Order: sequence, then C-alpha cells, then structure tokens
Amino acid sequence: MNTHICRGNYHSDYACTGPYDAVAPYVFAQENVDALYLEYDDERSGGFEPLTQVSPDKKVVLGLITTKSPTLEDKGSVIRRIREAEQYVPLDRLYLSPQCGFASCEIGNKLTEDEQWAKLALVKEIAEEVWGC
Repeated sequence: MNTHICRGNYHSDYACTGPYDAVAPYVFAQENVDALYLEYDDERSGGFEPLTQVSPDKKVVLGLITTKSPTLEDKGSVIRRIREAEQYVPLDRLYLSPQCGFASCEIGNKLTEDEQWAKLALVKEIAEEVWGC
C-alpha cells in the first residue's frame, strides 16, 4: 500500500503549494504504508528536510520529473537532487518517478505524447546511472 500526496494536476496546473513539514510527523513517520510518492518537481514542494521523519520501513519515490511542462529536466540537476535527498533517506530506499500522472482529466496536461515518452526515457536513464538498474 502506498500514498501519493497530490498537489493537483489538472491541465498542467496545480492546486496547492508548501513544504511537507506540517504532515511529515504523521504521514511520513506513522502512516502504515510501504511507500510515499512525493511531488518534488519544483520549489512549491519545499526542501527535503521533512524526509528525516520518514520511518525506516518506508520507501520514498521522488517525483522530480514534472508532468505539467514539456520542458525536459536537466539530467545532472535531477541527479544532484537525488543526492541531496540521500542525506535524509538512504539511496536503497529512494526511487525516481514523474511527480504525478500525465493526465488527471480527460484533456490531459499540456504535453505531447512524444514529450511524455521523453520524460519517461529520462527517468529510466537516470535510474540506470544512479541505481545501476
């Protein structure tokens, strides 16, 4: 069982901003789930410091690749952010994904299918480099 904390994903827009500080003591530390899917695709999500609250039995999936914009992230920047998160959660419990699905409504987000595939290819490329998988 997993939890995804969604901040909204309607036609490339979002519903809320703010760091995870307020929910970390309960959700990160006490919620009975196997993994947390967290949106960290831009500054509206805050820093990684709340990850110190993640209980040692949970995996953390870092949503570092945005599904709201067609702009492809810089691979080096994403890897640096993973390394930053690793200061709070061991790498063997960290994972990488897009921050949310590519469509939370019928019209989807403002990306073409090719742009979506490019983002997934980037996730795969980074995962191979960072985790050797």
